[in-house]
Amino acid sequence: MKNVLIVDKNLGFLYWLAEALVAAKHQPWPACSVSEAAALLRSRRLTNLDLLILNPSVRGAAQFINRLRRTRPDLKVLAVDPLNDTQVRGANAWRALPNLADLSARQEWLHDIERVFARQKRAA
Repeated sequence: MKNVLIVDKNLGFLYWLAEALVAAKHQPWPACSVSEAAALLRSRRLTNLDLLILNPSVRGAAQFINRLRRTRPDLKVLAVDPLNDTQVRGANAWRALPNLADLSARQEWLHDIERVFARQKRAA
């Protein structure tokens, strides 16, 4: 089971992705803001973070990644719906927000997450 921290203001996306990750046997940690995400990390409930999925439009996103990279340089980061590639330089991959009404778009999103995890295994 992988721990996935999801930081996005879009509640529909957060809910869908959290449910999809549970179905895929992963542990989602949804947060609507950087401050919520930081609180999860400080609480010690989320001790082993495998993937950060972050929308760069969330206030403080770039700074949050920079802080995490200092203590977790190997952390995989998937940026959601990037406005431009300079906002979040620490992202390993970019993915547009899926159309939640489109099953194939949702499935492709989950495949991308599994590909990130597969890259982690090969690198280890």
